[in-house]
Amino acid sequence: MVLDKQDLPLIEALRKDCRTSLGEMSQIAGLSRFAVGDRVEKLFKEGVILGPTVVLNPFMIDLGRTVFFEFKTNPHEPWLAKLLERTPACDLLDGITGEYSLFSRFRLVDDKHFSRVLKKIDDAMAESYFKKYRVVNAIQIYKETGVPFKEKEACPKLDEVDRKLLEILLNQGKYAKTARPLSTVELSRLMHTLGIEISQPAVFKRLISLEKSGVILGHTVNVDWGKLGLKTKLIVRIKVNPQMYDTVAREFLASIDEITDLYRTGEEYGLLAIVRVSDASQYNAFLLKLYDSRDLIDTYTTLVLEERKSTPISWSSKE
Repeated sequence: MVLDKQDLPLIEALRKDCRTSLGEMSQIAGLSRFAVGDRVEKLFKEGVILGPTVVLNPFMIDLGRTVFFEFKTNPHEPWLAKLLERTPACDLLDGITGEYSLFSRFRLVDDKHFSRVLKKIDDAMAESYFKKYRVVNAIQIYKETGVPFKEKEACPKLDEVDRKLLEILLNQGKYAKTARPLSTVELSRLMHTLGIEISQPAVFKRLISLEKSGVILGHTVNVDWGKLGLKTKLIVRIKVNPQMYDTVAREFLASIDEITDLYRTGEEYGLLAIVRVSDASQYNAFLLKLYDSRDLIDTYTTLVLEERKSTPISWSSKE
């Protein structure tokens, strides 16, 4: 599908808030409401827009640990990548260039969960040719899914109904037939199918509460970045003056559009950023922008060759 100059502002409007009305989008794109509706439906059917979802504040949902694993493997071991793809705690898996060939992100509920996952990985790597991997712990999360996060706040008490509702909201692409978010009536029906009896008004009240408390930061859509022209994904490690890591991350890097995800780690290059650009020229411009900060010392870049897995976070996967 070839996108034109009227498609892009519609996609951007839905990424900012997928609840934006057709009337508001018609003003943005300079089209009639009917034309906007047709375009959005086509973008959804063509797989440019993959479906609605929500952005959650990881500090307020008791997410647990975020850990990155890098694996050294070879093309004759496809079983290792498939094993990681089937692992529920692994929500991101990319094929990469460099010393390691697989880069993954794991969401781990607690230390016991980490131990079980680590044992599973150790057993798998014992059967691999290189038997080599490394673990990188995320100490702080500054930005995910293009949304910067505030400093850590107290976690509200979420019960099982809240958690199940949030999982449905994250995975709306499985259920939604359009790019628009599920209605509270549809959410109530889905909760019933999962054995949770909750009325439409009760769903509405919980949504309002989750938004007001800052658990839900926004309503957006998942997109196919390649079809949007951002075909190049990179993992950029950034070294900063040690005293300035937090300041540089929050006040400078988190505001850069090309950076979709940003983490503080315990590595020598203490910041890890996931970056999306259209081509090498845009990446060069991005690097020049980074060095506008006098506190930035060095960068190290890894090219993503293949995106194998990208799924929303989940609390139900304690393998």
